[in-house]
Formats: sequence, structure tokens, C-alpha cells
Amino acid sequence: MSNIPEIEAALRQLPVGEQWEVARWLLERLEQTPAPATGEQNGSPVAQPDYSARRRRIFGDKVIPNMVLAARSEERW
Repeated sequence: MSNIPEIEAALRQLPVGEQWEVARWLLERLEQTPAPATGEQNGSPVAQPDYSARRRRIFGDKVIPNMVLAARSEERW
């Protein structure tokens, strides 16, 4: 058993009492394990990249057309 569907299938084959024992064990294990740390949980926000500054650095002041809008204007509706 190496993936979730195989584990679920094996658990369904167990008697109900043993399924509950596995569930209790899993809940106890999860309560003992610390939650994974993300930027929000640490109190410090995650820095987002500045896409507009990157675009200005690459293309300068050149106006870039929105290709999605250009393609939509060419299609028949």
C-alpha cells in the first residue's frame, strides 16, 4: 500500500471496531505533530513578487497589449 486509494480500500475491509481504532490512533498522532509552518502562521506575511516592476525593467515604458482581449476581439461570437 503506497497510495491513498489502496489504504482506503484496506481500511474498508477491516471490521468497524478496528476502523475506529485506526481513526483514534490517527487523530492522536495528528494532535502530537506540529502543524506545518507557513508565512501566515508565523505572523510574517509572505513577500509577493512585484510583477509590474519586473515588466517595467524588461520592457521599459512600452505599452504591451492584452493578448486575451486582442484574441477575443478577433473571434466571432
